[in-house]
Amino acid sequence: MLDPTLIQVIAIIALVIALLGLLVFIARRIRRVPPNEALVIVGRGAGRASPEQASGQRVVIGGRTFVWPILQQGFSISLEQRQIGITVEGVDKNRIKIAIKASINFKVSGNEDGVRRAAQRFLSQQQLLTEIIKESLEGSLRSIVGDMTIEQIISDRKSLSDRVVSETKADLVEQGLQVDLLNISDISTPGSDYLANLGRAEAARARQVAEISEAEAARASEFARIEAAEQIAERQKALSLRQASIKAETDRANAEAEASGLLAKAEQDKLVATEEREALAEQALVTQERLDIDVRKPAEAEAYAEVQRANAQRDAANAATEADAYKRTKIAEANKVAAVQDAEAAATSVRFAGEAERDRQVALAAGIRADGEAKAAAIQAEGLAEAAATDAKAQALKKYGEAALAQEIISRLPEIVRAAAEPISNIDTLTVVSTDGASAVTKTVGQVLGEGTEVVKSLTGLDVSSILAGLAGGAVVKQAEEPAVAK
Repeated sequence: MLDPTLIQVIAIIALVIALLGLLVFIARRIRRVPPNEALVIVGRGAGRASPEQASGQRVVIGGRTFVWPILQQGFSISLEQRQIGITVEGVDKNRIKIAIKASINFKVSGNEDGVRRAAQRFLSQQQLLTEIIKESLEGSLRSIVGDMTIEQIISDRKSLSDRVVSETKADLVEQGLQVDLLNISDISTPGSDYLANLGRAEAARARQVAEISEAEAARASEFARIEAAEQIAERQKALSLRQASIKAETDRANAEAEASGLLAKAEQDKLVATEEREALAEQALVTQERLDIDVRKPAEAEAYAEVQRANAQRDAANAATEADAYKRTKIAEANKVAAVQDAEAAATSVRFAGEAERDRQVALAAGIRADGEAKAAAIQAEGLAEAAATDAKAQALKKYGEAALAQEIISRLPEIVRAAAEPISNIDTLTVVSTDGASAVTKTVGQVLGEGTEVVKSLTGLDVSSILAGLAGGAVVKQAEEPAVAK
């Protein structure tokens, strides 16, 4: 006998195998339906039977269901969209031959009733659906085209498509089908140029409208360009005016600055001219004092010596008295001349002051003119100072005569001698050929000096040698008389 334990194990294994077999059987009888497909289950227990059917049907769209073996059977039907192209030739309302090409998208209705209707009609011939729907739509499209004109069809294709779909919808629903889209792709008139002629008029009208629109656009563009050019010109004009205004302000500021500079320069030149005038006046005073020291004082000393000599000579009392009177007269005249010169100097100073004030006012009014007048005033002041100095020298020469001229020549005598001896000083090497030896050089220098005095005598009429001899003799006589007077 078999072991009871072994029997139990075998029983368990058999049970497991039976369960696995049952699970495999059940899994095989479970039908999974994708969304683009419908499953029609027929047989006992499939569903409530309709009055027209002997047995019930059950439709499963996108899901899963269990189909009992032997008792039930499932049939698949596609719900995918299908597309066909049709060409319909007919005549329009005006008996014009017309050909229409269209494309149609259709499918089995996605509800249970539509699936049942389509399954009843096309379950075993689904590949013939395209021909069936094509024949149905061609007939409807041909009848609708006969009620419309070509112009209506061309201008309102959507209306034609909607009418075809609307008129075929009821028939297609009865067959479990539906049209998703009808698209008219081409309309022609075979055997005639009706569309071409019709389009020619429209093309001419469209071309005319386009030309008019183009002309209007060109005119508007030209107006816009002209307006833009005017605006640019206005902006350019405003810019030019602004630039001119800025340049005028800049030039005005530069002119004011330049005028200020010229006024300042004129004022400075005026100050310089005033200083030069004062310097020239001081120089004239110095010259006058130098003349007083070099000419008048020696002359007065000489006159005093003459008076002393006249006093010493008691027997020439009358002559001395006349000389003294003459001297006093000359002194009075000199004082008078000095007073006149002082008055003239004061008047000149006042005139110069007035001219300076006038020049200052003129300089403030116009810088360039003030600059010129300042330079002219400076030149005039220099000339006046030189003239005053010359007048002073002339008065001194007039007053003291040859004594003043002799004094001037004596003061210039070193320069004259230096100029006369300058050619000899430029000699680098001197060779003396003489029987007198080196004393010949001294004689030559003496001859040069003698020629210099002769030149002065020929030019001025003054004998420098006589003047020097007279001065030397006067000094000797004075030295001889001073002890006598002292006694």
